[in-house]
Amino acid sequence: MTSIQAQVFANRQPDWSQLAAYGFQDSGTNWTYTTPLVGTLQLTVTLHGDAVTTTVIDGDSGAPYVLHLDPANSGLFVGQVRGAYLTVLEDIAAKCFTSTTFASGQSAAIVAALAAKYNETLEFLWQRFPTNAIIRRADNRKWYALLVKVAADKAGLAGSELVDLLIVRAEPSTIAAKLQAGTALPAYHMNKQHWLSYRLDQQMPLADLMAAIEASRKLA
Repeated sequence: MTSIQAQVFANRQPDWSQLAAYGFQDSGTNWTYTTPLVGTLQLTVTLHGDAVTTTVIDGDSGAPYVLHLDPANSGLFVGQVRGAYLTVLEDIAAKCFTSTTFASGQSAAIVAALAAKYNETLEFLWQRFPTNAIIRRADNRKWYALLVKVAADKAGLAGSELVDLLIVRAEPSTIAAKLQAGTALPAYHMNKQHWLSYRLDQQMPLADLMAAIEASRKLA
């Protein structure tokens, strides 16, 4: 069973410049951060290299608390602890770590271009799908692009290797024309009447991909 912290920090690496500002203390070998959790419980997050470990201690007894780590454990208090624990870890992941997914090739070029032009960046919304991300407009918060890493056969392609897909909004007439010409794929996990997918494998020029993204952003 994958641990909660392993799921939260999957495909992420520490941004060392942000740790001290967040409140982490550098001991020379580890970075540690301690914060109240629920009641008398305190959470300590430790970074040793790229490895993240966590401990929850009862401040009154000094004993470790671990019930929140097992999904089989239920109850109001356990649920509160698990929720608070997850909230802290996700905040640390968002503010002190950077994603290693989509860090190369056309995916990286797209992410860099959108960050430079609009200051709009990837958001990883789904803990169960850590390699799926969205980009949305800063003004109205509407999605206009998704980057996902999926098995080729799930995207309607041959094989089972992982591929990067760009998913964007488009006019129905554009979708029909692109699909007929074979220059795009049906939208992966989005409404196929209003979205379509492109495989990011260097076969389509980056300029054409950016044009599709710009058109999508205008539709959002």
